[in-house]
Amino acid sequence: MSTARRIRIASCNFELNGNGDYEKWLAMQQRLAGLRPTILCRQETFGYAPTGRGATLFGESKRITKLVGDLGPVKHATALYYDPAEFEQITLWDTEWPGWLLHPTAMTLRVRGTRDVDVVAGCAHLSYNSPTKRKAEAEDLTRLADRVETYENERGAGKRKLPVLAIGMDCNSYIAPERMVPGELPVPRLDEINDLPHRAHRSYEVVPGQRVLDSEPDRILLTAGLEDVARHAALSSGGPGLAAVAPTVDACDTHGPAHRVDRVYTTSWLLPAVVDVEVVDMTDQSDHHTVVVTYDLDTDIDLYRARFALTD
Repeated sequence: MSTARRIRIASCNFELNGNGDYEKWLAMQQRLAGLRPTILCRQETFGYAPTGRGATLFGESKRITKLVGDLGPVKHATALYYDPAEFEQITLWDTEWPGWLLHPTAMTLRVRGTRDVDVVAGCAHLSYNSPTKRKAEAEDLTRLADRVETYENERGAGKRKLPVLAIGMDCNSYIAPERMVPGELPVPRLDEINDLPHRAHRSYEVVPGQRVLDSEPDRILLTAGLEDVARHAALSSGGPGLAAVAPTVDACDTHGPAHRVDRVYTTSWLLPAVVDVEVVDMTDQSDHHTVVVTYDLDTDIDLYRARFALTD
């Protein structure tokens, strides 16, 4: 398979979008631009809006990163950007789903230079305080893996279920312990989270008096055929190893030990296209580090065409 075209998907939770500090905000945009993302998943895009002053700031972020994109609905707290040289937007999804505080952004994108290679991309930020909401939100995100497209070509008409190229998200929850990479930092113990409200935020009761740390979103997405890209990369021969599954949040008094809550998921049969995963240190810029995934786009296309028996 070819390795000629590489694309990079970055998932970045920038704390409160700089919290009104323009210089801090600008420094982060420049830092993100330097990562050269093809698709950028942004959480905590507070202050952005489709009109008015928020639209001006959002527009500036697009100019700096040299990307185009859209905001999630309602609070506009997530954004999804893409490189128009590599992708064409086919559909911006309606994600004003009930129960969400920070609604996701999702779209169907077509690979430039193809007539029919359509993929789904998304950005999400799960509830920080409620494992019950996170479970429901993860169930909602399985919709992204359930988009059926009608197509017509020289062979006739048909339908296909589109693959998810990437969902970049702040999961606010943990990897299922049974799926952790050997050597990866373990899920914290409940008593290692000193802040009592955060113990409630990050765990749920299984029997009276016994709580477990929340890994349900990871299990739900896996059941829907969506894989944690970093786990795959870490276990791949010649891959980045444990660097791919480094913590994305450092140890602190409230959340406890360092852990990996920021993740990128992809449809499992696209995993052979994953080339690399890195966790970019954002210390002094945000309370989350940024996950960057490199794909071989030509391999993605090859896998897609083989899956659906398509020709050029």
